[in-house]
Amino acid sequence: MKKRPRSKRRNIGHCLSIFLSMIICFALLSIWPTAHAAAPTNRFAPASVEQFAQLQVSALGTSNPDWLAAKLEYYPLGPGNHGWFVHASMQDKPVGYMIISINSQGQLLLSEYGQGEHSLFNNELLGQALERQGLDMKILQTAGDKITRRYAAPLLAYWKVERVNHPAMYIDASNGDLLPVDQLERVETGSGTKFFELEELQQQIAIPEPTRLQTSPVILQPAFDPSSQLTWLISEPLQPSQVKQQLQQNHSEALVFSAEEWNLFYGGPLPVSGYQIWSIAGSKFDLYVALGGFNSTQRFIPLNKLLHDGHFYKINS
Repeated sequence: MKKRPRSKRRNIGHCLSIFLSMIICFALLSIWPTAHAAAPTNRFAPASVEQFAQLQVSALGTSNPDWLAAKLEYYPLGPGNHGWFVHASMQDKPVGYMIISINSQGQLLLSEYGQGEHSLFNNELLGQALERQGLDMKILQTAGDKITRRYAAPLLAYWKVERVNHPAMYIDASNGDLLPVDQLERVETGSGTKFFELEELQQQIAIPEPTRLQTSPVILQPAFDPSSQLTWLISEPLQPSQVKQQLQQNHSEALVFSAEEWNLFYGGPLPVSGYQIWSIAGSKFDLYVALGGFNSTQRFIPLNKLLHDGHFYKINS
């Protein structure tokens, strides 16, 4: 019997080696991160945060059933801010979002939320903002640059773009505007926030108790551009006791919210574009006011927080 030539055996071994290498490459490509900013993760969302998020979803689902069928993805906001951006989607279509934060007493809070396809921290809006600066998101990711979601009190959601050998860039997540570097650097370096390991953080969070939360239908009002209707600048701010009445009884009158010196952190002044009532077992619990929706993402914020941070103005016709 003739022996197979050694060269043929080498060729077979070489082909097998190439075949195995291709399999490994395809396997690696299947798990390689895509060119999007900050992939979602549940690793930094403790069980209590997920439980709290589900309670809010159940409440929002009483007025919008899409929330009940939505898939939730958690994006940590940080570092050190103890907050989560929760993206809700159904069949790859956005349903809404939530920002869940922790106060100084360790209690979980629904700092804000939005409904519909115009989500906060939208990759498309980020891509457009980068293009205006002559940058491409895919190229940035390939070059090893870093894009992270951040959140600064009282209400600034922003992207931090860290490029190799370049100063950091800050982009407002609600409208894509470039933010002043000096102020954002002061925010990040002067926050004095303590960093926690996940296990330590889980011990500090107050586990929410199940409640019969429910929401009313969203009452929407036409959004507008406050900079094109400046009569509110010469009017007196509404008193806190007047705001809720104005919102619920005078739907035809336009309102503007201004956080005065904090407008940078709100992306404002902003139009009031609606509201939604939250209740527990039929008793009124809270009122979330919708801000924006004309030149920015519409964001639902607790009325009490807005009254603390700024003022409401009525546009005089």
